[in-house]
Amino acid sequence: MQSQEIYKYEKYSFKIIMPLMALLTIAFMVNGEYIGGPICFVLGVLSAFSYQGIIIDTSNQRYMKYDRFLNFRIGGWKDLPVASYVTIVRINLSSRRTAPSPNVVPQDKKGARAFKVNLVVEGQMRFLSICRGSLEKMTKEALRLGEHLQLRVLDYTTHEKKWIL
Repeated sequence: MQSQEIYKYEKYSFKIIMPLMALLTIAFMVNGEYIGGPICFVLGVLSAFSYQGIIIDTSNQRYMKYDRFLNFRIGGWKDLPVASYVTIVRINLSSRRTAPSPNVVPQDKKGARAFKVNLVVEGQMRFLSICRGSLEKMTKEALRLGEHLQLRVLDYTTHEKKWIL
């Protein structure tokens, strides 16, 4: 059971290394390299069970962004700045140049949008990115985060900004 003081969001993360490891495993096995093949296979299986997430511990005022492989988390705790409010924003996937794999953008450009939940904080950081996905899922997640942190939620997905919590 999750404590009331802990907020957790986690999502499956596809890693491009998984199919590459499968190809390397086949290449090693075909060439008779029976040590390299299983090593690549194990690394590929571990990357297949990859998750990314965030944990916000309100009692200790800290957060952790992490990558999880099976039960192993990679990430460290950081101090949580004073939060002002939660916001849902629209992002254009075609302008996201830092993605690890190319995005397929539909010709009509209507499907080329995703939505993101940010925790707006005071200080130099300005905001903490929480999650990204469809409007319905991100609205639910923003409301859940806003209720958990007892903050207002701003819908910034259209030109008409409005408070929804």
